[in-house]
Amino acid sequence: MSLLADGGRLWVEVTAEVPVATYADCQTPDPARVAGVDLGVIHPYAVAGPDGAGLLVSGRAIRAEHRMHLADTKQRCRATAKRAPAPGQRGSRRWRKTRRRARLIEGRHRRRVRQAGHEAAKAVVAWAVRHRIGTLTVGDTPAAHHQQQKW
Repeated sequence: MSLLADGGRLWVEVTAEVPVATYADCQTPDPARVAGVDLGVIHPYAVAGPDGAGLLVSGRAIRAEHRMHLADTKQRCRATAKRAPAPGQRGSRRWRKTRRRARLIEGRHRRRVRQAGHEAAKAVVAWAVRHRIGTLTVGDTPAAHHQQQKW
């Protein structure tokens, strides 16, 4: 358990030990079954598995969060620009409250993006377990990289 301070708020981070998953004999992951994972921006994960199976994880929620956060930040900066203290002057109580609110919003944005990334990765792992994938290969393999270099 850890106590964290972020944006003027206290957070408790809890880590727990969970039992390792057990599988029936016919459901155990097979190390010989390999799936390739490609990381991207529009789709954080694109997975290609054996037998033509595949998974495409949408990144629309993450991109929408970034876009809305940028629009909100732009509007907030325009509204508070005239209240900003001059260089070399201390800020007023009103300015400190404005900055505190901005830090809270930034923290919320970071947590939302982190949670969305966690959910996307969890979807890939659940898909791999469902399809009995024993090995996930992320990115380019050396053999594939050699093939690309020849052309």
